[in-house]
Amino acid sequence: MTRRGTSKKLKNLRSAISALALGAGTALSFAPAAHADLPGADAQLTRAPYLSDATTTSVQVSWATTTQSHGSVRYGPIGNCAGTTATSATLGSPITVGTTREYANSVALTGLSANTGYCYRVYTASGTDLLATLATPSFTTPDSATSTAPFTFDVLGDTGETTNAGVDDGSLNVNQANVMSQIASSGARFVVQTGDNTHPGTSQTQYGDLNQTGVEMSSWFGPSYWTQPGMRIPLIGTVGNHSMTATYLSVWKQSALAAASGGVWGMVDYPSYLNSSPTSYPTSYYAFTTGGARFYMLDAAWGNSNTGDATGGSCGSHCAIYEQDAHAHWQDGVAEYEWLKADLAAHPSGPKFAFFHFPLHSDSASEPSDAFLSNVEQTLLGGGVDLVFNGHSHLYQRNSAGPGRIVSYVTGGGGADVHSVGENGCSATDAYGIGWSYSRNRGSACGAGTVPTDDAQVYHFLKVTVQGTSVTVAPTDSLGRTFDVQTYTVTP
Repeated sequence: MTRRGTSKKLKNLRSAISALALGAGTALSFAPAAHADLPGADAQLTRAPYLSDATTTSVQVSWATTTQSHGSVRYGPIGNCAGTTATSATLGSPITVGTTREYANSVALTGLSANTGYCYRVYTASGTDLLATLATPSFTTPDSATSTAPFTFDVLGDTGETTNAGVDDGSLNVNQANVMSQIASSGARFVVQTGDNTHPGTSQTQYGDLNQTGVEMSSWFGPSYWTQPGMRIPLIGTVGNHSMTATYLSVWKQSALAAASGGVWGMVDYPSYLNSSPTSYPTSYYAFTTGGARFYMLDAAWGNSNTGDATGGSCGSHCAIYEQDAHAHWQDGVAEYEWLKADLAAHPSGPKFAFFHFPLHSDSASEPSDAFLSNVEQTLLGGGVDLVFNGHSHLYQRNSAGPGRIVSYVTGGGGADVHSVGENGCSATDAYGIGWSYSRNRGSACGAGTVPTDDAQVYHFLKVTVQGTSVTVAPTDSLGRTFDVQTYTVTP
């Protein structure tokens, strides 16, 4: 099926958002004064509620409105959705989307139990139900650390761009909309984002809202994008080189996960490296265990415009940000690297997965392999990490294991403009890679990859299913077609 074959469905995409997002299987009746871009919602709602910082006992619910108040959430186990009320101690934080003043709200739901379904609704302080006639969203908390039950999570990277088919005119990014629609129905317990939620930078305007459209506007919270899965699937993530402002931290709350693992989720002051400017960057590294598997969310990123005298070594200017990141995060004695080594040692057994932005191995000409992370790969390998998931390169690539190498994935096709693979040659470790060139209007492939005939085949996410020591990674393109499905036996 080609992307043209989905045009009829896409015409009705926005009116179907509610059913896709909430997944309750309940027929919706829309009020006459329904929200223009999220039918059934109250007109005050500008960002649909979305979930983050999911633990076995808590989750963060965030949303935005046209009015400022103490936001509240009524929630409870399935069947008693209004049993508990949590209200923000502070008024909604003012944000500006385009030229519009809005108010961001965030409330932590606590007292939850592992592997349990909950439902919730969001309200203003005056009691207005912001979901109005929409069905009540629900989610399931992560499994306990010792659970042996199978579970599924998705991996997504490099999203949030208004470019469609290589043209950035602010129209609907069809491929990103389709990727997020597929995630909404994937059965994932949570989604891991490997960095760069928005492109080309990070701002409240780029994250956007339900109402406004335009070039580099509403590329994440637009009604056809994260609105679909976000109300019921928590997102867990880390920073990328395009998210180097405090906006990232204000949008994505992950402080509970960071605190529980002794990690960091906040602004950190960095000194000058190689004559870069001293700066403060959002920094995120932490870990958690669910279903017997340890997840490592690492900070391997640096801002594009602050490279000082870094040359990138033999790789050249494309790798100057890699060189700066290595100085900031991956030298002996540096906080993140020491934390990682200690946590790996403290968790000697069980499956382990690592997620970070810059790629260990990539056959992208503009975002190539990060040779400055070679010591990190050895540390992860020695610490028993089974699989690594990276972003940054806007393509799909699976790299094989070997002496001194871990199986690693580059998943950079979540919605940002995709790129070619193998323009400068395909590496011997590239087991399967696919990409797309808009300037040449053709696909490319490495290893066992089949040359794509449409860009929709390159936009994708990874569906990962863990069943004890068996892990299956099923890359899924924007139209729901799986490819290069692999099953691994991981550390018991």
